[in-house]
Amino acid sequence: MQDFFSNTIGQTIEWFGLTHILLLLGFLGSLILLWMLGPKIKQNKYEKWLRYTLIGLAILFEWVVFESRILNGSVFRLPLCGIALYGLMYAIAFKNKKVFNIVYFYAFGTLLTYLFFDTPWGLDRWNGWTYFGAHAMIGWFAVYGYRVLGFTPSKKDLFHSMIALSIYGFISGYATYKYGGSDELFLKNPPVEFLNVIRDINQALYVLVMVMLAAGLMSLMYLIIYLKEKSKSKLVVRQETQ
Repeated sequence: MQDFFSNTIGQTIEWFGLTHILLLLGFLGSLILLWMLGPKIKQNKYEKWLRYTLIGLAILFEWVVFESRILNGSVFRLPLCGIALYGLMYAIAFKNKKVFNIVYFYAFGTLLTYLFFDTPWGLDRWNGWTYFGAHAMIGWFAVYGYRVLGFTPSKKDLFHSMIALSIYGFISGYATYKYGGSDELFLKNPPVEFLNVIRDINQALYVLVMVMLAAGLMSLMYLIIYLKEKSKSKLVVRQETQ
């Protein structure tokens, strides 16, 4: 038990090894399950307690990182996953639709993290559980806000979210290029090795690719909502014509 909570590296997880695949499938399965059960949870009288339980888990997983990133760092050096987690946690806790509809689009980073994680911690250490647990919370909060609380981000919200991220990215990127230190938005250093090929060609080209990738993934987040709302509208029309 002492080793579990220690700060010494234990067993690392190999990319797309058995442990990684099981983690990925478990995460995707939990999202699908929450998506399917969302409407039933919404009608349950204990919904509030489930919501606060999820918030408590998020705080438990994220507290150590919060101390080092916020209490002993800069708000402009937050990674995108940090913005998504804190924003969604606030939106879910206080049922704030406006915050959710903006921050929701940043949740795409949680899937990328599970695909291409950049931590040496494995599941034999608490630090590994906090890393994967905190990122899982982002996806759960995103699904919870839409399926349980009924928040529905629009195309206008998508554009506002892109503008907000652009402003934040400019400030964070300026700090990284000017003063060095952490590159939490990966505007200078790629998060995975295969992107080094693009950066080696030209740094500006690399930044452009990252910007386009983020815009594409945010648009995909909107597409999920759009297709679901469209199917719901068709179902209503079909029921009215019967």
